[in-house]
Amino acid sequence: MSYLEITDLHISFGRHHRPAVRGISLSVGERDRLGIIGQSGSGKSVTALAVMGLLPQHAHVAGSIRLAGRELVGLPERDMKRLRGDEVSMIFQEPMTALDPTMRVGRQVGEVVALHHGEKRGGIHDEVLDWLGRVGISEPQRIADSFPHELSGGQRQRALIAMALANQPGLVLCDEPTTALDVLVQRQILALLAEQLADRAAIFVSHDLAVVRQVCRRVAVMLEGEIVEEGDIEDVIAEPQHPYTKGLIASARVDRVAPGEPLPSVADYYPGAAT
Repeated sequence: MSYLEITDLHISFGRHHRPAVRGISLSVGERDRLGIIGQSGSGKSVTALAVMGLLPQHAHVAGSIRLAGRELVGLPERDMKRLRGDEVSMIFQEPMTALDPTMRVGRQVGEVVALHHGEKRGGIHDEVLDWLGRVGISEPQRIADSFPHELSGGQRQRALIAMALANQPGLVLCDEPTTALDVLVQRQILALLAEQLADRAAIFVSHDLAVVRQVCRRVAVMLEGEIVEEGDIEDVIAEPQHPYTKGLIASARVDRVAPGEPLPSVADYYPGAAT
């Protein structure tokens, strides 16, 4: 059963309706993890923001986005606010932008819980510490008492993951959540996400196929606002069909390049790709 069903989605911007997404269709089942990969400007993040109802006012959206059977396109903002957090949440790329720099981290996580369960709900402080611990923070009380600028990039991203998961949403959207992290922390966060997203639907947006492979079972490849290839991630890696997908895979396998040989690029397989 599909938890999220996107059908013939078109997104454009401005008076001239500059297209960003061109008639894509995707489905994500319960406990299903779909990766969306593509270069910058391919439409992958715009698609995720459309599901969250966070596109700017000058965006034009046509088609259908159904979450747990409910149509989201055209849904009033007051109704979308009720869905965010409980039904769908998002982990953003840059936690310093997503977190309020003037508020302690514990208060920010606590406000997410209180917003959806009411101020009268007991034990919010304990729940905040519990969630910070669940995402691998070894000193949850210290982190809760800290401001975002006092934390490392990995700690901030873990706090953001705690905020996204605290209300147990059915769908989690991850928009390049490890891009700003160093390799070691990135590996730790990916392992954490694979564990925490195991029992819910998820979309993982990235430009990096190797990253998506660590978290997702299926992958959709986006290019210039369209889905050019979709399938089981291992099948797509083993037998890519579209030239652009072949280029993505080849460029990720630099370890197979002999010394002195030029590194492969996506443009070698798909000349229209941005470099």
